[in-house]
Formats: sequence, structure tokens, C-alpha cells
Amino acid sequence: MNAGGRFHFPLETVLKVRTLREEQARLELSRAHSQLARSRQALADTEAHVSGTLNGLKEATSRTWQASEYQMVFRYLEHLKLARDGWQERVAQDEKGVQEKMLALEKCHQERRLLENLRGKRYLEFRRELTKFLESQTEAIVLARWSRP
Repeated sequence: MNAGGRFHFPLETVLKVRTLREEQARLELSRAHSQLARSRQALADTEAHVSGTLNGLKEATSRTWQASEYQMVFRYLEHLKLARDGWQERVAQDEKGVQEKMLALEKCHQERRLLENLRGKRYLEFRRELTKFLESQTEAIVLARWSRP
């Protein structure tokens, strides 16, 4: 080892790739959270629409309904219920997707931290070797100075 030696971590490129993958996983998790929020909002809107339609039916009890009007409203309610069921299913899928993305992010984070810890250990090892080298060089200079007549 020479005095001008620089620290070189052979897995630096791998560490950069892991860092980029972690950032990508973080972005994917953010997208999944956004999708989940949109799905939950759509579910809430659909449920509000169903309850509003039912309240409208309750208020119109004094109205005389024709059979075709009743069937149309009934079909519309069935359609809204199907839409609500679909949104509930979508919310469940999105929650599962968020969990998967969180696990992927945790894995990427662990891999990156492992490589950073390894780099830190290697750097400490490098510093110890450099310190030993510099001490031996200093000692050699001092001994050479004292050994001259």
C-alpha cells in the first residue's frame, strides 16, 4: 500500500444499482398508494350515490309509480350495487398490491443497507491498513534519521 492510496469499494456499482432499485420501489409504492386512494374515493362516491338514490326513493313515497319507472330505478340500484361490489373488490386488490410493494421496498432497503454496511466495514479496514502503513513509514523515517552518524 502506498501513502496516496484511495479507497475503492469493488461493489460500488452494485450499491448504486440497489439504491436505484430502492428508489424505484419507493415510487411504485407511492403509485400504488395513489391508486388505492382513488379506488377508495370511487367506492365512497358510489356508496354516497346509492344512499342518495335510496333517500330519494324514501322521500318520493307519496308519488305514484308506474311499473316501468319502478323497474328502471330498481335496475339502476342493482347497477350501483354491482359497481359498489366492483369497487370493493378493486380496493381489496389495491390493498394487496400496496402490501406487495411494501415488501418489495423493504427487501430493496435491506439489500442496500447490507451493501452500505459492507462498504463501511471495508472502509474501516482500509483506514486501519493505511494508518499502519503510515506509522511504519514514519517509524522508518525516524529510525533512518537516528541511525545516521
